[in-house]
Amino acid sequence: MTYDAIPTIRGEADAFLLAARRGLTPDVPSCPGWTVRDLTIHLGFVHRFHTAHVGRGVTTPPPQPDRPEPPEDPDRLLAWFSDGVDDLLVALRRVDPDLPAWNWAPHTPQVASFWPRRMALETAVHRWDAESAHGEAVGFELAVAVDGIDEMLTVMGPVDPEPDLPSGTLVVRATDDEAAWAVRMGPGAFEVLDRVPADADATLAGTASALLLGLWGRVPVDQLTVSGDRALVERLTS
Repeated sequence: MTYDAIPTIRGEADAFLLAARRGLTPDVPSCPGWTVRDLTIHLGFVHRFHTAHVGRGVTTPPPQPDRPEPPEDPDRLLAWFSDGVDDLLVALRRVDPDLPAWNWAPHTPQVASFWPRRMALETAVHRWDAESAHGEAVGFELAVAVDGIDEMLTVMGPVDPEPDLPSGTLVVRATDDEAAWAVRMGPGAFEVLDRVPADADATLAGTASALLLGLWGRVPVDQLTVSGDRALVERLTS
């Protein structure tokens, strides 16, 4: 099951804007201390930052750009956000997917094809955040949710694993798809296994959308199905 990341960015950004137009002042429960306005500014700058570096053709980290103050007026702020999405989509469509491009995950290929997926998933999760501020958050398309889980485990998980991780093997299983992952954790170690063992120390299960939200800390573990060593699950979702 696959999806096209660039149209997904457009669709999720449009849904984000729809939520933001309902009001910029509500607090975002999943992003403590932020309002919808803060979230809009954050995601707008994320889009602009990656637009600026994806076509450089180098793998060295880009300099941090200037962050001019976004418009104060709500309508102008949302237009600013939309313009940033447009620029991002142009940049991602134009760039050769195999062009050298920096990313922050040294175990992954340092090429431009990393960024459409990352931006699609970043925008999707923050769309859910914006909707949740208005009490009407909906989940993700199945293919997007499954890919988001895979990214969390295979891309983000191995980056700087904590030295005090509990030891054991955890299976993450989607109940609305055949997708499943097995993660071996330990102090300073995080490895996604090629096969799912029958004797894992713990299992975390739920719909793909619920799992993705759990891995991002958007919903509590109690909304998922946990068996075995709960410490492994709690560290993965903390």
